Amino acid sequence: MSGNLAIAAVSAVMKYLLQNPASGDSIAAVVPDLAVTVVPPHQVDDDTPSLNIFFYRALLNSGWAQNNLPARNSQGARVSNPYLALDLYYIISAHTARDYHGEILLGYALQTFHENPVLPRETIRDALSSASLVTTDTPASLLAAIAATELAEQFEQIKLVPHFPSPEEAANIWSPLGANYVPTMYYKASVVLIESRRPAQAAPPVRSYNLYGLPFQQIRIDDVIAEAGPGQPIMVGARVLLRGSSLRGDDTRVVIGGVEVAGVALEVRSSQIGLNLPTGLQAGLVGVQVAHMLSIGTPPQPHQGFESNVAAFVLQPQIRKTGPNYELQIVAPGGGNPRALRTTLDPPVGPTQRATLLLNELNAPSSRAALSFTFSAQTRAPGSPPANQLTFFIPDVPGASYLVRVRVDGAESPLVYQDPSGYVDPAVAL
Repeated sequence: MSGNLAIAAVSAVMKYLLQNPASGDSIAAVVPDLAVTVVPPHQVDDDTPSLNIFFYRALLNSGWAQNNLPARNSQGARVSNPYLALDLYYIISAHTARDYHGEILLGYALQTFHENPVLPRETIRDALSSASLVTTDTPASLLAAIAATELAEQFEQIKLVPHFPSPEEAANIWSPLGANYVPTMYYKASVVLIESRRPAQAAPPVRSYNLYGLPFQQIRIDDVIAEAGPGQPIMVGARVLLRGSSLRGDDTRVVIGGVEVAGVALEVRSSQIGLNLPTGLQAGLVGVQVAHMLSIGTPPQPHQGFESNVAAFVLQPQIRKTGPNYELQIVAPGGGNPRALRTTLDPPVGPTQRATLLLNELNAPSSRAALSFTFSAQTRAPGSPPANQLTFFIPDVPGASYLVRVRVDGAESPLVYQDPSGYVDPAVAL
């Protein structure tokens, strides 16, 4: 691979080819004072017949850019030095104030590069050690540094091919240079492989390997329902059914709300998985996913295999009930606080969850509409642990009997319905 002076090395080899014509070439007899420069076109002295080499653009080589493996491992340590694969673009321009010399010089350059479409390794070595390239601006020490880039040792040889930009592209190249247009040809040098010299870690050799042929499984969850049936509420401790296809695997696991359930806790069939909801879930929208682990390696160990889509269900909060009574407590006003209603919920409510109390009047008189109220729970510090008991201030609520619901992150606690009376519980008299 080449070092980071490879671009300069390519320019130097191109200059060497033009400065040292092939045997039998008559350019020295026609233009004995020919100068070869490697500067921007506007810096060339037009009084001296000159061929100028101007590098103006580098692009990634599409064939080599993605050839290497990642340079870093999962811990971020450097494990290789992937090369930078570049195509270099040049302007070869002929500068002179004499009749016909522009055509002569450009024709000579075209012939030279036509006969050298590939830069031989020996030519690169000769060029970068040639005393003909040593000048005031290019001292021997600089040329030695360019030679140390090892351009001749890269395994892909460099090719010089004509490049034909569109008129708009050519205008965009010349306009910023502030130079008059002169006889010009464009070339592309491809490909230059630049590799870092930075140290990298190397893993020990692999002593053995395992190959596994596995059919691809498209695991799909269609819906999540309570075992009691579709449309029934899903609450803490409920048993739920995951319905879908290809759900059964050699090692099937269910991740529900970030909690993994596996083994005998699952009743697994291809189209359905039954399980009891684990503890630690919060009310609201809960995600669930099925994963098939693969037992691979030596010795075999569980590895991540196939995963289903992520389905969701609503885990409804529930007002706790002790015997026939719901845990609803009216707290008298005091200490500057108005009257409050305290309730106990399952599952516990996290400090960042939004909880709202909903009151709906029971048995309202026919002369008016039933009263309804909503109140937000008292805020808690962000680092507080989840709490089962919540307190809601309920000022200015007229005395009556009210149905009580609590909404946590959009999920509401259920009400008890009796036919023909309607909703009857949980209720509180204020």
